[in-house]
Amino acid sequence: MNEPIRIPLPKLSRLYQKAGLDAVRSKLASAGRLTAFPEQSVVADHPGISDDQAEQYRRLLGGEAFDKAHRLSLPSVLLHIAGFPVQMALMSRDAFPLPLMGMVHLSNEVLHSQPVGAGTPLQILARADHFAPHRRGTQADVIIEIYPAGMDIATAGPADCLYSSTSRYLGMGTYLFPKEEGSSSPREDFTPPPKTALWTLGSDAGRQYAAVSGDYNPIHLSGVTAKALGQKRAIVHGMYLAARMLEGREPESAGHRWDITFEAPVGLPGKVAFAAEQVDEKTQQFVGWDPRKGRRHFSGKLALP
Repeated sequence: MNEPIRIPLPKLSRLYQKAGLDAVRSKLASAGRLTAFPEQSVVADHPGISDDQAEQYRRLLGGEAFDKAHRLSLPSVLLHIAGFPVQMALMSRDAFPLPLMGMVHLSNEVLHSQPVGAGTPLQILARADHFAPHRRGTQADVIIEIYPAGMDIATAGPADCLYSSTSRYLGMGTYLFPKEEGSSSPREDFTPPPKTALWTLGSDAGRQYAAVSGDYNPIHLSGVTAKALGQKRAIVHGMYLAARMLEGREPESAGHRWDITFEAPVGLPGKVAFAAEQVDEKTQQFVGWDPRKGRRHFSGKLALP
């Protein structure tokens, strides 16, 4: 990997404006192939998640207060929120070959190695990897690594990384590899387990998460803006579902791993049936589905240290 480019902490609103303008511009070579895959990473300083933002998150999820008595360290999704603007900045660069607007979030894998408190200054690195063909376009992994502020990332080792995540995205309809005609993955049969909760999401759930995260992607905000991007109605953020899945289950001391795979989007307003199952002493698995249609929305797993 080349030396990362240091950038100012990006503003998501400007990145979405750029994404809208870039949507009309092709980044492909004339033959429909990439001339080269991007190798450049970016890194930005972050002042840390503020107490106010942590409290907004707590109110959104109904969790315990970050008051150093009930809750000391930040949950993984708040660290994802800290890293998301840097991830978006990477995906907005001209060298990134997939169009940002309309990108589909397929999955997340997270290693939350060390506890991080509110107000802790951070360095956030983002890089892209594993561009691969998909029957509906091209998928790519975007990796986020979070380090303490002031550390020389070039000499940092795995023990220095506070948090790392791999977000897999699909560029729908953008084929950077030869299209596999007629290829299709059979849909796995799904039998809903006994539910342990029923989530009721209002039409404003996307706007509520956006107010905490800064992720004002139009696909999540209203029916009007979502239809402009090809959706029948607004859909909830995938990371909001991850936050609900993990709330109250992550250890304060960190050292845990979790993953989530998204299938059918959750339209707003809507209901999600949810089941949590204890697999063994250190592992839980989760699933969320449409209680009316029986269609799975997501599945996930949490592995404690």
